[in-house]
Amino acid sequence: MRLYYLTACEWAEKTLREQRFKLSTFDEANDPFELLAVSIKNRHARQIYKDLIYKHWNNHLAMLCTSTSWHSPVMWAHYGDKHRGVCIGFDTAEHVQVCPVSYRTDRLPGLLDSLGQRQLPTEEQIMTVLTTKFKDWQYERECRIFAEGSERDADGKAYLAFQPGLIPREIILGVRCEASLRDFADLVIDPINSVEIFKARAAFDSFKIVRQKQVKPIVVKPEKQLRHG
Repeated sequence: MRLYYLTACEWAEKTLREQRFKLSTFDEANDPFELLAVSIKNRHARQIYKDLIYKHWNNHLAMLCTSTSWHSPVMWAHYGDKHRGVCIGFDTAEHVQVCPVSYRTDRLPGLLDSLGQRQLPTEEQIMTVLTTKFKDWQYERECRIFAEGSERDADGKAYLAFQPGLIPREIILGVRCEASLRDFADLVIDPINSVEIFKARAAFDSFKIVRQKQVKPIVVKPEKQLRHG
C-alpha cells in the first residue's frame, strides 16, 4: 500500500538521513477530540475511561499519521510547511498493520458505557476509538500506523524505522520548496526499490497539487539494479 507523509523540509531531510519517521502522540495532534470520538453517558464508565485508558494511550501509544494521497493543497498547507515542505511516499510490507481513519458527523454513542461492569473494551472497540474523527477532517484521507511502547530519543520524540516494513518510493518537493531534487536524491541511502524524486506544482485546471513535468525527475536505483543496468 502506498502512503504519504508530509512534513517540513528540515524534518524530511532528518527522516531520510536517519531512515526513520517521527511519530506523533495523541496529545500532540491538532485535533483536541483525539480519543474522544465516543460519547460515554455513564459517569462511572467515563471516569474509568479517563483514568485507565485515555491516560494510558496518551503515554504509551505513538502513531505515524499518513495520507493515501499527496494532491491536496490543504494538506500541503497544514503539514507541508505551507507548500515549502516535502512529501515522502512509501510502500508498506504485508506485516505492517495500516489503520484507515473513519470520519463521522456525531460522536459514537454507547460504545464504552459498559466500562466498570467488569468489562474491558474489546480489540474492535479500541481500534474504533483510535481511528474515529470528526467528518471535517476527512480531507486528510488519513491512515495510521501505531507503535506501542515506543522509546523516546534524547529529543523527547518517538521514531519508527523504515526497515523492515516501510519502503520509501517517492520524494515530492512542494510548490514553494527551495531545495533541489539533487539535495534529496543524495539523502537516499541504500534503497531497496527505486526512489523517484520530483517537483510539485499547482494544477492549471483544478484545485490539485500535481507533478511538475517541466522539471526532470531523479530516480535513485538500488545497487543491484545499477550493477545489472
